[in-house]
Amino acid sequence: MNLLLRIACCMILLGLSGCIKQKIIGDPQTINLCKTICVQHLESCQQNCTNNCRMCSSASNYTSAKNFFKYVHEKQVQGGFISRGLNSYRDPLQCRKVTCNCTSDYTTCIQGCTGVIQKQLRSVPYCT
Repeated sequence: MNLLLRIACCMILLGLSGCIKQKIIGDPQTINLCKTICVQHLESCQQNCTNNCRMCSSASNYTSAKNFFKYVHEKQVQGGFISRGLNSYRDPLQCRKVTCNCTSDYTTCIQGCTGVIQKQLRSVPYCT
């Protein structure tokens, strides 16, 4: 009985230790400076970013249309039948993962200012 009481007390203490508020590392002035730097990085990323969903989709559509019209021209010159469509030249996985995710980088930067980075599992965004 005494052993069960000790184990129960240890379990209660371990359970309650998770309720302790996390201490923010650093003084407020340093945290504000860090957040200012994060905002500057966000603005720089948004201005210089060219590899986002919209730009990737536009470039992919342009390339596939160019290759398709080249194929159509070759078939017309040869006098053959056009058996492929425009979708034959589209790569559906090309824009699946883009390298420009400014808001995610900003969120990680802000969380890094306090010393605690929270990770989340998310599905891959689908670019249309």
